[in-house]
Amino acid sequence: MLKKNFRLSIFLIFFISYCFADGEKKIKELYAHRIVSPPKIDGDLKEEVWTQVGCSATQFVQRNPHPGGLPTAPTEVKVLYDNNAIYIGAILYDVAADSIMREFTLRDDIGFSDVFGVYFDTYDDDINAFEFLVTAAGVQIDRKWTAMGRDESWNAAWLSETKIEGTNWYVEMEIPLSALRFPKKPIQQWGINFRRTIQRNHETNYWNEINPETNGFVNQFGNMSGIMNIKSPIRLSISPYISSYVNHYSGDSENPAGASNKINGGMDLRYGINDAFTLDMILVPDFGQVVSDNRVLNLSPFEVQYGENRQFFKEGTDLFEKGGFFYSRRVGGKPLLYDEVENQLLEQEEILINPQESSLINASKVSGRTNSGLGIGIFNGLTQSMYATIKNSESGTQRQVLTAPLTNYNILAIDQNLKNNSYVSLINTHVLRQGNFYDANLTGTTFRFANGRNTFAVSGRGAISQQYGLENEDVYGFTSSLTLAKIGGNFLASITNYIESDTYDPNDLGFLGANNEFRTSANLGYNIYKPFWQLLNLSTDLDVSYRRLYHPFTYTGFDLSAAVRGTFRNYFYVSVNYNTSPFKSYDYFEPRVAGRYFVEPAYNYLGFYMSTDGRNRLALGSSFGYTDFDFDNKRNIRFGINPRFRVNNMLSFSGSISYNNQLNSIGFAEQQEDLVTFGRRDINTISNIFNTKFTFNNKMGLSFRMRHYWSSAQYKEFYTLGDQGDLLGSNYQESEDRNYNAFNIDMVYSYTFAPASEISVVWKNSISEDEDAVVHNYFSNVQELKSLPQNNTVSVRLLYYIDYGMLMKKFRGHPTEII
Repeated sequence: MLKKNFRLSIFLIFFISYCFADGEKKIKELYAHRIVSPPKIDGDLKEEVWTQVGCSATQFVQRNPHPGGLPTAPTEVKVLYDNNAIYIGAILYDVAADSIMREFTLRDDIGFSDVFGVYFDTYDDDINAFEFLVTAAGVQIDRKWTAMGRDESWNAAWLSETKIEGTNWYVEMEIPLSALRFPKKPIQQWGINFRRTIQRNHETNYWNEINPETNGFVNQFGNMSGIMNIKSPIRLSISPYISSYVNHYSGDSENPAGASNKINGGMDLRYGINDAFTLDMILVPDFGQVVSDNRVLNLSPFEVQYGENRQFFKEGTDLFEKGGFFYSRRVGGKPLLYDEVENQLLEQEEILINPQESSLINASKVSGRTNSGLGIGIFNGLTQSMYATIKNSESGTQRQVLTAPLTNYNILAIDQNLKNNSYVSLINTHVLRQGNFYDANLTGTTFRFANGRNTFAVSGRGAISQQYGLENEDVYGFTSSLTLAKIGGNFLASITNYIESDTYDPNDLGFLGANNEFRTSANLGYNIYKPFWQLLNLSTDLDVSYRRLYHPFTYTGFDLSAAVRGTFRNYFYVSVNYNTSPFKSYDYFEPRVAGRYFVEPAYNYLGFYMSTDGRNRLALGSSFGYTDFDFDNKRNIRFGINPRFRVNNMLSFSGSISYNNQLNSIGFAEQQEDLVTFGRRDINTISNIFNTKFTFNNKMGLSFRMRHYWSSAQYKEFYTLGDQGDLLGSNYQESEDRNYNAFNIDMVYSYTFAPASEISVVWKNSISEDEDAVVHNYFSNVQELKSLPQNNTVSVRLLYYIDYGMLMKKFRGHPTEII
């Protein structure tokens, strides 16, 4: 027995040592050369400042389509620096000028172009990085990498030029130190990597190999040395703007036509408090030009979550979004009592105005990371009191009803980077409302601990929500999750336990569709990253999920899903998915009454998706899904098609057409006290999106987006929901039919006339209707749009970026010299 325990102990010691041993470190090294006078950024690398540099980054390695393989064309990169900026010069060798793909697009859109890029891990923490890309057409793309992944909304002001000469193309970049964050040290040690995409071959290469079998991206960078005695410059920039709006409403029988206009002005301010922390502030914000939401008909008991389109709330929010406790659309979102206005109507009264969004007064955020890897973020936003206007149709008098008080939103986020791509974070969100309204608070944590080889990880999150004075009570709730996972290699696996108490509610500043859940799930996957047979790659997944309520602790469902995805050698992509719930499940949310549930039938779903080679001028994606339920001919059919046609390097068209037919769907219809009525209905949904863009050059473009969404629900039979979740006969006679149309146009002309400065002209058209009479023919719905009231807005906005460092640079001048 003693010998057996001894052997077990030795095995555990070796196993733990293996799991938590340091893995392979970065293998490539690059030296950056200091210069006295900067090169002219024109794409010409024949200047002496470049030709005198002997050290360069070469011998790139393929990531796609042949991981670990040799590139089809060589690349050479050199790095210079001075007290103001980092300079990158790259020679991208090729076979012919017409083989270099260069589609004109607007900023942050790669399009169908060859790409060169550089990545800086300035704190050398293997987690955070800055990404700067430029296409062969000269289009800039910049992004930021964090533990949350890639932040595509991050923007910086930097210079770049490209040049095609002979069979090759050349890149020259100037990245100001003010665009980066780096430790306050005399000798800098940065992680660095370079990327080259050769679009005609679907080929992506990196200087330091990015191995798909290794979890993570930034942790696979090379090393850069040679940067010494640089200081974080004064980081101060302002972006004043002025905008003008003209709005016209066509009117209807209840609301007369009208026109209005307004002029707005405000400013964005960014100030570097020190070398690590930055203040971002928006004064008198204007979000009138953001793209329209994709509104839908929502028959579910859950709120629809829309994406964030406001730039201030998209950029630099990675610290606040850790753990998923922050939903930025709450700030300036729907007023707290928006849906309660109808309940306050007296006889002869009607709602004249009821704003759907709260007005944002200002918002600010401070964020950064210290030399030790400690990240701190503070966010504050303030919205003004909102009122609905109610009119007495008989007397003509009007009165106002408060729908939201003056509200202050606060977030504090603390995040500590650890070894092995690990971290631990603490987040607190707080909502403070003026007057006799409840306040809310949430305190949460999230963590990830990986072994030295980055092959195993333990991750989790937890939070406590508090609502003070909600219906004269203080309500507390909690959530927690824990995941054990194998994250590296071909074989991947994980097991997760997830809990939400029945009183957990983060929705004052976060998003949660429904609480009261206890779920255990497991995932198994096997991926083949290198080409074999007729495939370039293949991935498989098997997922199992077992669900219960948290309170009462009762069974709700069991789900099983499997997926296979692969890319063929002709770049034809195929995905097949199968989902099943083999047993009955119990839905405690659809009845909208606490303690009641509906017995959902077992189902089987089969889905298919494919896409053709994106290198072709005409590319196509399509999907199909079929769900069969073990109930009275209930089934779902959906399909979609996504074509894209690239006319030339300036003009392209794309779109999507989707259809979803839910036959004999069973769902909530009405509730009167304890009597819950369900209905059997047919739901048809068709959504069409058409996009076109014409880009004059890499600084000027015109885009057009049109969307029409139609969804109808026709009830065929009604039932009374029984105490055992079954459906009983009903005498319910009311109509619950719905016919919803939403039509939007967003047309945008933009011209970037200086770094981070632009003029934009936007036309927005909006039409919507929600009726209780179903119009069955889709084209009849399209025809009906002409007769519906529509809202048209034309706006012009001028934004000018003023950077202290760029202004000072104009007054400097030195002879060229390499140190």
